[in-house]
Amino acid sequence: MNHETVEKARRHGWMKAVLLALLAVLVLGTGAVLVPRDAGSLQAAPSSEIARAEALSSAEALLGSASLLEGTTPGGAPAGEASGGNGISDTVMLLTRQAQALLPSSTPESNTPAASPSPGATQDRPTRAGFVSALSSSASRRLADAVNADGGMARLLAAVGTAQLLESTRLAATWGLPAPATPASESTAPTPPPSCPASTGTSTAAPTSGTAPAKADLPAALAAVVSSEQESIYAYQVALTKLDAKASATAATWLGRHQELLRGAEAQGRLHCIATPPLEAGYRLPASFAAKPALALGSMESSSLTAYADLVALSEGQTRQWAIDGLVDAAKRSQAWGAPVGPFAGLAIDNAALPPLPSPAPSR
Repeated sequence: MNHETVEKARRHGWMKAVLLALLAVLVLGTGAVLVPRDAGSLQAAPSSEIARAEALSSAEALLGSASLLEGTTPGGAPAGEASGGNGISDTVMLLTRQAQALLPSSTPESNTPAASPSPGATQDRPTRAGFVSALSSSASRRLADAVNADGGMARLLAAVGTAQLLESTRLAATWGLPAPATPASESTAPTPPPSCPASTGTSTAAPTSGTAPAKADLPAALAAVVSSEQESIYAYQVALTKLDAKASATAATWLGRHQELLRGAEAQGRLHCIATPPLEAGYRLPASFAAKPALALGSMESSSLTAYADLVALSEGQTRQWAIDGLVDAAKRSQAWGAPVGPFAGLAIDNAALPPLPSPAPSR
């Protein structure tokens, strides 16, 4: 009797163990089916994508506020009596183009975070002062994000931020408001480089002035900036004898600034062990220079934007910060001489190729 009881207990225990093992296999197998194999490998959106999404959200919010100030819908259609002459129509167009350029090139991934609108830009009844402040804040954020973004996105963010900064300053002057605060320059003197290779052909050589670079890289970008600054210095020296007293004083100040920028560009070359182009004896100035020197200086400043924007894309760290500061400076001088900068400082973007903005959702 005892023997039979023990045998039954053993069989019961063995069957229980088998059932538990089968249950464990079933649970594990079901779990493997229910939980995607790559569920734990979802990557967070890269910082450049986050910066783009935030820039787009800010541009759309600012566009909505600008359209309300203008008296039109975000699409540009009249929504009543437009307040013509308030200087905002160009801002609406600028923000429209920027929002179009910042649209994602493909359908956003589900893990791309939604950005928060720019503070003060989505108020129901925007004020001029509030709008200028929001636009200036957006510009500062775009320029800050450009420092750490990927090359192409860094150039776009720097171009957008520079244009927004200039537009906020223009609107403030048009509306009689205090000028918005300009972001403080964060660029510092380059750290002394390690011992560069001796001049035996082993150091990185930049393309000489007037030759097309074989590829877009840091040496070519620095060479373009150095050449641009050398030509600007020559032009300003000539312009001093052709401008009136007030314009000549401004030109003298900016001549000193260009000399600083040239020294800075050459220092960046030493930082990266790059041989920058030597100074040329002279430069061919535009035919209009003698009759309209101020206009020619503005055109020259505007053309230098491309060199700085390219350097933003092809550099990083303190060199990129220096290039961003140079881009902003050149854009301010361009605007001061009457040369429009447009929505993208230093970038040539075909407006016709930009995608349309999505239609706003109907209100309920």
